[in-house]
Amino acid sequence: MDTLARQVDLFTSCKEVKPGTEYDASHDGTDAAWGAQEAADPSWGIKERAVGKDFRHPMALLLVSDMRKFQTAAKKAKAPFAIGKNYAVVPVGDDQIEALSPSGLAFLTCTPDFSPPSGHRTEKALVDGCVLSDYFPT
Repeated sequence: MDTLARQVDLFTSCKEVKPGTEYDASHDGTDAAWGAQEAADPSWGIKERAVGKDFRHPMALLLVSDMRKFQTAAKKAKAPFAIGKNYAVVPVGDDQIEALSPSGLAFLTCTPDFSPPSGHRTEKALVDGCVLSDYFPT
């Protein structure tokens, strides 16, 4: 998790990284971070969840043990993610999304009409109906 946090911090601030349960216990619903329930649900295939902060928003960092399960759950939840080979990042707000776009992460979306601008690529994800792209819409 430390390696993932350092990598993300190269592109957008990712400080004060805490295990997800520790972060959740220290926040009373304000400034909540994505994934408290999802990380506990085996259908997501999440091995570990941590939360880092930029200057305004929490950002969930996820180590994924089964990317096919993760993408299937993301499709069902209709939620986009920034993903790598065995991890995912849940950026909050346009600033984080824009900052992560050159990071080498792929944008996972299962939106049927998703079409990036010319010059950007898409490739098939592990789950039918989803794609990965180097374009991060804000």
